[in-house]
Amino acid sequence: MNTKSVKVSNLTKKYGNFKAVDNISFDLEGDGAIAYLGQNGAGKTTTFKMMTGLINPTEGKVLIEGIDVTKNRTKALMKIGALIETPEPYAALTVEEAVRLAGELKGIKKREVIDHLETFGSRVKIPGLDRKVGTLSRGQRARVVFVAAFLGNPDIIFLDEPTNGMDPAERKIIRDVILEWKKEHMILMSSHLLQEVTDTCENILFINNGKLLLQDSTRNIESRFNSKSLKVDFLKSVNTNNLKEALDGFASDVEPQTEKSAIIYFDGDLSNRVKILKAVQTVGDVITFSEYGSSLEEAFVNLIDEKSQAK
Repeated sequence: MNTKSVKVSNLTKKYGNFKAVDNISFDLEGDGAIAYLGQNGAGKTTTFKMMTGLINPTEGKVLIEGIDVTKNRTKALMKIGALIETPEPYAALTVEEAVRLAGELKGIKKREVIDHLETFGSRVKIPGLDRKVGTLSRGQRARVVFVAAFLGNPDIIFLDEPTNGMDPAERKIIRDVILEWKKEHMILMSSHLLQEVTDTCENILFINNGKLLLQDSTRNIESRFNSKSLKVDFLKSVNTNNLKEALDGFASDVEPQTEKSAIIYFDGDLSNRVKILKAVQTVGDVITFSEYGSSLEEAFVNLIDEKSQAK
């Protein structure tokens, strides 16, 4: 039986009159990777801190596999691993000492920590174990903390901007680990690198101004917000006026990109998309015809606009 679960109920965090997190509720269950997205100051890190017992909520509660984090913090935290706000290991410690200290805090035996360093640490290409943390680059220090978060084979892992400060090669290493681990673990992560989210996460929670706006699959969100523009590439140059004439009645606008390509804007209706494909084929030989997908960032902006207009 798969018991991995996180239940957040009416979670609120106030600082004076300011609500950093405002009555958020959601349920997560099973293996997989879930993205927690929002603009800077939206409340992502504050939510993570409450979910991992670093701060107490003003109202509401968090259950980790049925255990209340506030009432039974130690037992709940035995189920999780966490990397919140990229904590800095003590500069004077060696890499091995820093990870061993994290293991001691979680009650993990020294031999298990060493085994973890040899296997998981090798996978993440952790720097030399005898190197002082203070001599490492920002990306290398981030990888040390990342390794520590996975100590003890936790059921649920919270990753707050896990690739912050890393170069593209380092980010790929972390992405590959997440893709592998999510098969048998629950991973909840925040990231400002939205392509990273698209590549790793099946589901997304959008938060703005402390409120949860939407919880849905990555595919559904992309489909919902990215289906109203199409890109067409022709084998040879085409006349823009001919293209616009062929699309009259199906497209709201046609924006030439080059002599051989254009962006077509329409209402997103599937039947009109089929008509548009047939129309462009009358103008010239089509090489590619695909969604001109805006990013998750644009989807998020569109979602905020929708919520604002609904008020």
